[in-house]
Parts: sequence; structure tokens; C-alpha cells
Amino acid sequence: MNWAQFQKNIGMRFQIEPPACNLNELGLVMPDSFDDWLIESIGPGEVITLRNLVTNHIAELGKDHVYDYRTNPSRSKEGVKYGFLMLKVQIFTQGPKLWLRPNSKPGERVAHSDRQHHSLQWTPRQKIDVSSYFPPTASFIKLQFRLWSELHGAPLLIRISYYPEDAAMLEYSGPSGVIEIMLTQGPEIYVSFSHPTVNYQLTAIGWTHNL
Repeated sequence: MNWAQFQKNIGMRFQIEPPACNLNELGLVMPDSFDDWLIESIGPGEVITLRNLVTNHIAELGKDHVYDYRTNPSRSKEGVKYGFLMLKVQIFTQGPKLWLRPNSKPGERVAHSDRQHHSLQWTPRQKIDVSSYFPPTASFIKLQFRLWSELHGAPLLIRISYYPEDAAMLEYSGPSGVIEIMLTQGPEIYVSFSHPTVNYQLTAIGWTHNL
């Protein structure tokens, strides 16, 4: 890139490649928005200040963050110049926050990954009365579970116990499965989930009566 020529582009509006990766409050990736970014200044240390004209986010880029640029004559009208800016970094935003991550190739997207989303964060045990699922004579029951989360990458596991605390729990993983339970301790069970965002559904699929 011709750096001397690029410095003449203060006030020019660019669409960036890769597009900014915008996350909602849950950390989910939002649909792409090809906003214009204004070059507000190129200051000491060759720092390029970009401002998103829709969200008002400010990104400070180094000279080495910019691979190249191109003009966009079809949009450049009445003295307002537009173009395309190819970056060697990915811009991320979430609410008012903005941060950068390097990409492996100019213009290539960087997938979002928040390790905390993938870590186990077991919820406190909650009591579930299963008596409404089966007749009172049932001694052995089968429940089908379904787990899901709106948070991309959240682990999907469920633990089952007969006691509210201080006891081992049976653990099941995956978006669905079957739980087999002997009702030796009454119709109440205690469940815990691997992440606070996990939702669940239990469905009765079978039981065995006391003889």
C-alpha cells in the first residue's frame, strides 16, 4: 500500500473487509452490517482513527493493520468519497465495546470464540416433582430430556440426583437423551445444568409398576 497516498484519505468513508463482527448481549453473532467507517484522523505513531457512522464505535488501527484500499466511484458523489478498506485484523463489537484480533490473511474473517461460553458453569440444584409424569404405582421411570441454549457454544449437560446436596449425581450429555430413574426415594429429583443459559424439557416415555 502507498502510505503517503493513503494519508490523503482523511474524511473518506470506507466499507471494511472483513466486515465487523457484531455480538449481542449473549455473545451471539449478529447478521453482517456493511456500515461505512469514516477516517477521522491519522495521528502520531501512524494511528488511524476510524469511526462507524451508524454505531459511532471508534477503532484505532495501526499502519500495519491495513493491507490495501480501493475507491468506490459508484458511491462517490457530490464531493463525498467512498471506498473499500482491506484489513489484516478483525473488528469485534459488543454493546459499546470494541476490540481487534489479527487474521491469517488480509480480508479474512476471524471466528468469534469466548472460552467462558465453553466452560462448565454448573447451576445450583433445583427440585423437580415427577409425580405428575407417572402413576403413583410407578417404581422405575424413563424420561426423555432435551437441552438447548441460545448461547452459541454453551455446553449441554444435565445432572440428576435424589438428594438436594452432598450426593453423587448421574450425568448425561448432549442435546437429547433418555434418563432412567428408580423412585426409591420418592417422586422428587434434583437437577443441575452445565451452564446458566441451558433450557430443558422433560417428557415421560415409560415406567414400570410396583408388583
